[in-house]
Amino acid sequence: MSSVDVVVPCYNYGRYLKGCIESVLSQRDVDVRVLIIDDASSDDTPVVGEGLAANDTRVTFRRHAVNLGHIKTFNEGILDWAGAPYTLLISADDALTPGSLARSVRVLHAHPEACMVYGMALVIKHDSEKIETADAAVPTYQIISGQRFLQQSCEYGNPAASPAVVVRTSLQQCLGGHRAHLPHTCDMEMWMRFATQGSVGAIKDTQAYYREHGANMNLQYCNRTMGDSRQQIRACREVFDHWCADLPAFGTWMNTQKRRLCDQAYWQAGRALEEGDNEGAAMCLAFAREYDPAAWRSPAWWKFRTKAVLGRRVWNNLVPWMQRVRGRGESNQVKTLFGWWPDTAAT
Repeated sequence: MSSVDVVVPCYNYGRYLKGCIESVLSQRDVDVRVLIIDDASSDDTPVVGEGLAANDTRVTFRRHAVNLGHIKTFNEGILDWAGAPYTLLISADDALTPGSLARSVRVLHAHPEACMVYGMALVIKHDSEKIETADAAVPTYQIISGQRFLQQSCEYGNPAASPAVVVRTSLQQCLGGHRAHLPHTCDMEMWMRFATQGSVGAIKDTQAYYREHGANMNLQYCNRTMGDSRQQIRACREVFDHWCADLPAFGTWMNTQKRRLCDQAYWQAGRALEEGDNEGAAMCLAFAREYDPAAWRSPAWWKFRTKAVLGRRVWNNLVPWMQRVRGRGESNQVKTLFGWWPDTAAT
């Protein structure tokens, strides 16, 4: 059987850790080895982690004396510890679906030209329970060119969630670790680096559970989101400069990226106005003016201007009416997947 090393960084996620590790240890048709790295948590992570390691020889537990941050913790596992042919990095609050690793390894075995493989991740909210998924014995997948993956990353954002990505360990260690100056987009930049080296496998099956922790629309949220957008632009620029400077289409992709992020900034500025956060709205507008001064021609800009002219109270009163007209009343939580399944008809 193929071997997969699984790195599980954990910071104050002790309540999720057992479920995550159990989802890894129960994987079929692969040999797994697990490293839990506790980045100086203040909750019960040490108790849970040490107990898991004591109960299964496949699990190793490490604890940092001081908090080193997620980038150093990631790199400790994937660069200094991993030695199996394949590596997975999964946060302690996420989990794998049944058969996930076997499907990933099967694709990588069949396609030595593929540098990495990813699948769909089922998004679960806060402390919601996992939704059971079927174990697909044979994966539904396709192999896409690295160039197409790079284009998708620039034009639409990160195509893959980390817990659903398995990489070739030898290539990971050649490419190096996550970038400390890109703390919010280090995963996207990493997948793009892999894509400069060859093709990428995309699995249509649900490969992981990805936990989404909500955030309110406030100044801190706007600051974080605009920081993410800046880092997306910087990540793509660095991949281009250092790994594929001879790819002429990259400039066009990055222009599309900036327009997308500016439209997103106008949308977030409008949301900030709805919440009465004028400072947050100004921050979003400043980002849009900086990266695309002509973006005021976009529909996103005009929608923002409509909100600004009508004012917070009038707009908030209009929203329920517009939702009824469009048939968007309140509904139960729906199943959401994170991951790009390429259109097979596209070139």
